[in-house]
Amino acid sequence: MKKVIFIILIYVSVVKAWSQDIHFSQFDVNVTALNPAYTGVLQRDFRVANNFRNQWGSVGLPYSTFSVAYDMNVLKQKPFKKGLSDIGVGLSFSQDRAGVSNWTQNQVNLSLSAIQEVAKNTKMSLGLQTSYAQNSIQVDALSWDNQFINNGYDAEAPTRELFANSAKNYIDLSGGVMVENRITEDQILRGGIAMFHINRPGYTLFSDAKLSSKFIIHGSYERKLGSSLIMRRLIPKFMYARQGKHNELVFGALYRSVMKESSSHTSFANETYIDFGIYHRLRDALILVAGLDFKNFRFGLSYDTNVSKFQTATRARGGFEVSLTYKGFLADNRIKLRKK
Repeated sequence: MKKVIFIILIYVSVVKAWSQDIHFSQFDVNVTALNPAYTGVLQRDFRVANNFRNQWGSVGLPYSTFSVAYDMNVLKQKPFKKGLSDIGVGLSFSQDRAGVSNWTQNQVNLSLSAIQEVAKNTKMSLGLQTSYAQNSIQVDALSWDNQFINNGYDAEAPTRELFANSAKNYIDLSGGVMVENRITEDQILRGGIAMFHINRPGYTLFSDAKLSSKFIIHGSYERKLGSSLIMRRLIPKFMYARQGKHNELVFGALYRSVMKESSSHTSFANETYIDFGIYHRLRDALILVAGLDFKNFRFGLSYDTNVSKFQTATRARGGFEVSLTYKGFLADNRIKLRKK
């Protein structure tokens, strides 16, 4: 039994050592975690988004991940900005917790972007992000060989283990670039490249190991389907990440049924629609996704079904994830009708 516990602890340590970043199947909800250049790139003035993910509870080692992010465009629709870039700013917090040791990463991120129209209906954004993070474990939650006495376990027995550190703090730097092209009123193309951990900070508790830089490339394409009274859209998406020797590729598409169209000139009419879709995380999981946009809110729901060799342990049970986003205006931009 002790060997099984030890192997599981080693597995969790290795996984966490190579995947320090927060990990969501709905990867474009907290856009500043996908690409700092996404900060402030939105049709409205500000956005508040949060994700919660719970996975691997079926093997007794649940992972829970939480994030909340706020970003806004500080110069949008201001008369003095003519000839200047829009400026996006964002603040976010994330927490990742895993395993019996409660390995926890808390991270606060400050993002800044410059958004410039480079051609008709085409915007380019450059973003930077600085982060303050802490990794920690709860040593008291672990069991040790010295606590197994006379073929039994005594939680009160001394562990005789000495730890110089149970927490590690570090500063992190990231950056990225993205492009949004509104090809037509019914076609939108978005894509970007980001690099996280540019400074490769030291992050481990017991060594001088450096956090490998992570490269991300992402894209999406949105277009109208058919010409029926009920507007339908197809939105293919992908995200590729590489960190050290490890790769992740997520790709798929959403089918969107629009029940109410928005106005491009006022904040009075908000679009209402329902999304259904499926993503595939290569060699790992199938991801079922659903979403509802109503007024200023978006509610998202997804579930991972594990299809890798690890499904023997998970019994194909993956991760359950929910998200909630609110987008709004700082002022009422509705067109007021004159009284006759």
